[in-house]
Amino acid sequence: MFPMTQDLPDDLFRQGAEEGPEEARGEPERSHVPERSSVKTVPLGQDGISLRMLAGILVLAVLLAFAVGRLFFFRGNQDPMVTVSPAPLPTATASAPPSTEGVPYSDAVVVANVVAAEGQCLEGGTRDTPAMLIDDDSGTLWRCHGEGVGEQVTFTFSGRRPLVGVRVVNGNTAWSDRYLMERRVLSIRWEFDDGSFFVQGLAANNRNPQEVRFPPLSATGVTMTVLDATAPGDGEANADAVSLSSVEFLTPA
Repeated sequence: MFPMTQDLPDDLFRQGAEEGPEEARGEPERSHVPERSSVKTVPLGQDGISLRMLAGILVLAVLLAFAVGRLFFFRGNQDPMVTVSPAPLPTATASAPPSTEGVPYSDAVVVANVVAAEGQCLEGGTRDTPAMLIDDDSGTLWRCHGEGVGEQVTFTFSGRRPLVGVRVVNGNTAWSDRYLMERRVLSIRWEFDDGSFFVQGLAANNRNPQEVRFPPLSATGVTMTVLDATAPGDGEANADAVSLSSVEFLTPA
């Protein structure tokens, strides 16, 4: 009796038997190890620093130097600080003496000689003519009927005379008890033939000479114009009249 044996399938061994020649087999896979020729070697510097690192350090140094330079450049271009110094105090200097031009004359004076005084009353004349203003007689006067406003008298000198003032006695002082009854002059305009003029105000209740001074001028004639007068007092009808008792022109002594 023959022993029983277990046959193994042919498939189990078929692969080895069917393998072809050795050259038909695939080449064994190579490991992925880079070849020595593909690896780049980086040379080192003399101090052991790579050239790439050295180049980076140089670039950083250049950038730093550029930044520092710009910083100092912009600071240098800033506007400089302005320092304001106080203005010097003015020093006192000697000045010229004040001018006397336009200042009324104040030295000694005398009465100028007037050769003529002429004028016509607007509302009818009287025997008291303008010539009585310059006759140096306290008992005479110049007198016109009416309110007196606009009445004029022109005075003439013998030649051109320096004048510095005028003196007037207001109202009727020649007749007793007539000063307050008649009109008194309140203001007069004096106009000189050189074109200058001024207005003199008079006190209504002052029987004394009323004087005014002015800066020196030169003239051959003067015109007096009455600008205002008081109302007449109570009394006679012929008291409605304006009067001056005396006029004097002043010249330097």
